[in-house]
Amino acid sequence: MTTFWLLAAATVLLAYGLFWWHLRKPVKFSSQTQTEANIAVHKQRRQELEQELAEGKIDPAEFERLTVELDRELLDQLPQSNPSENTASPYKGLSLVIATLVSLPIIAFALYMQLGRPDLLAGVQSQPRNAPPSLEAAVERLNQRLAENPKDLEGWVLLARTYQALGHPQKAVQAYSKALKLNPDHPELKLRYAEALAQTQQGSFLGKPEKLIQQVLETHKDYPYALWLAGMAAIQKGDKPTAKQYWDTLLQQMPPQSPAAKQLISMMDRAGLPVPKQAAQAPSGTQITVKVSLSPELANKAKPTDSLFIFARAAEGPPMPLAIVRKQVKDLPVTVTLDDSMAMMPQMKLSKFDQVILGARIAKTGDAKGAPGDLEGWTKPIAIPHNEPITIIINQVRQ
Repeated sequence: MTTFWLLAAATVLLAYGLFWWHLRKPVKFSSQTQTEANIAVHKQRRQELEQELAEGKIDPAEFERLTVELDRELLDQLPQSNPSENTASPYKGLSLVIATLVSLPIIAFALYMQLGRPDLLAGVQSQPRNAPPSLEAAVERLNQRLAENPKDLEGWVLLARTYQALGHPQKAVQAYSKALKLNPDHPELKLRYAEALAQTQQGSFLGKPEKLIQQVLETHKDYPYALWLAGMAAIQKGDKPTAKQYWDTLLQQMPPQSPAAKQLISMMDRAGLPVPKQAAQAPSGTQITVKVSLSPELANKAKPTDSLFIFARAAEGPPMPLAIVRKQVKDLPVTVTLDDSMAMMPQMKLSKFDQVILGARIAKTGDAKGAPGDLEGWTKPIAIPHNEPITIIINQVRQ
């Protein structure tokens, strides 16, 4: 027992020595420098996302999600108080610290002697010192900063986008209005302002939002996001020819078969707009047309909603599919095209192999890997490239 108390006393003295060493050093801190660095990083990343959107690497929905996350990160990094730079006195509050350090071991010893059961102390927990601030608290801090510095353009934009993410479009409109007064000719600001106004109108871009979009197109006729929103406004007015004109122009800026191009083509299809042939064509590279049907003998073993996978894999190599399409049994008979754009990995494309095997599988569990009881059909190895359609008949039950 004596050894325990000696070790405990030595540990306490060592801790006191470390406290004293650090208390003697003045501490300088600056929240202003860190805030400026955070804003610079935020701007750079935002520009990268805008570039990726313009190049068609991400679609508008993904752009919106990523920018909301980016704005949230910047909000969380805002300092708790006004930007300042202070030098903490090495002896300020020293008497209170010493009193605390002396009293803590005494109190701990008294509690231990009185209670004698560590489990009774286990439930006593202190509040975390560095609990992350809520989004509402971060917004409040940002409002306070803007009240002190109303010419902070980046702050107004951040506040507006945060209000949009929180579902407060009216407040977002007010913040965008403040930002536009600081930079009235910024195209992205006008479009975001138009978007927020539309949200206050149950998603309608008619009226002032459309006017703002047209203002951007007058000076930036190929601005991707302006073309996207202008097409939506035209659809809402029932003006399909104008919508097609805007979206055809936007589609020409996007890499073929990119996620953004695919989403836009899907939008055009749902709106009943014809898609330009060059945009609808499969990308350059190897492609195989596959015709799939189900053997009548196995028709009663499949449900219309069962998953149907049509795929190609290397005749010699990894079993990973080089290209795959998912359908349902009710789609049979069906014709699909497998091509390089469907590759899961750059080095695992159809064009990378001399021979492939094509397969079609009705997966009872919905898993493309296959399981006993699944219905399948296979081809022999096929040389690549292959220009003629390939026929697969699903006529086997997987064992």
